[in-house]
Amino acid sequence: MALVQNQTAVLDGVDDGVIAVDPRGVVRVSNAAADRLLGLHDPIGRPIEELGLATAVLEAATGARTRSRAIVGDRMLYLDSRPVVRDGHALGDVLIVRDRTDLVALTERLETVRTMTAALRVQRHEFANRMHVAAGLIDADRVREARTFLGELVERGPVVFPVVGLDLLGDPFLHSFLGAKGVEAGERGVALRIADDTQLLGTVREAEDVATVLGNLIDNAVAAAVAGERRPRWVEVAVLDDGDALVFTVSDSGSGLGGSDPWAPPSREQDAAGDVHGHGIGLPLSTEIARRSGGDLWVIDPGGPDSGAVFAARIGGAIDRARHDEKENT
Repeated sequence: MALVQNQTAVLDGVDDGVIAVDPRGVVRVSNAAADRLLGLHDPIGRPIEELGLATAVLEAATGARTRSRAIVGDRMLYLDSRPVVRDGHALGDVLIVRDRTDLVALTERLETVRTMTAALRVQRHEFANRMHVAAGLIDADRVREARTFLGELVERGPVVFPVVGLDLLGDPFLHSFLGAKGVEAGERGVALRIADDTQLLGTVREAEDVATVLGNLIDNAVAAAVAGERRPRWVEVAVLDDGDALVFTVSDSGSGLGGSDPWAPPSREQDAAGDVHGHGIGLPLSTEIARRSGGDLWVIDPGGPDSGAVFAARIGGAIDRARHDEKENT
């Protein structure tokens, strides 16, 4: 009895979830972390198939998949299943459940930092080149041409990103972020453009959340455009503000969702081929971020034979209208 109590104390003291299932599919062990992460209530002694688990979790728990991932509520879980064999006899399977939500969120934010760093690097390189041109004109006593060149530089900004319509965005963060995304998309043969009906009066104040959600939708759209057969390949972003909320849509030239659920965990084939339109953890994480602010993320049009998919997101509290209102009042 003491041994059992000690084992239970150890299992309940770890952060990872542990579930043991016997060869008949009956749960024999489920620690507190597993109950919490999977939303289980008194699962011991019950068949695993009767617990209402997500398909990916059920497959992992029964040994059908050794390693996988699943979205349960707003948590991103990594699953590791191992068979238990003793003296040549199969005793069942043990499932280890690891919560990787915070790690995934940090990864997304680091990707945002990487994108912005790339944008700054491009700006620095281009700015240095233009300063060399201006210095060369001055050294050649072509002062008037140098003054004209510098005037154009002030009007256009330090770098011209390959994004049609980018000048519609006055917010410096979105301008640089979408410019950097345009460079990345261009490297994959996809043209990123800003929709004509874009109108943003305020400035972004929740840059990390905006970059995570918008960046994920753009990355998915670029992947869909690359995988699609339509030419030319493109992704279009429309940005609007509604009070203190930022609203944006992302559409692409891809083949659409094809009836699949973009929030669903990936199948074996999708795991091998790579994610398209968020099959995995990107969209659930972005949706959780949007809903946490009082907003949401949804599909406007799943697309089909004639058009690609269109996604939309609303992030509450992401816009600061104070500066714009101050300018109007002065």
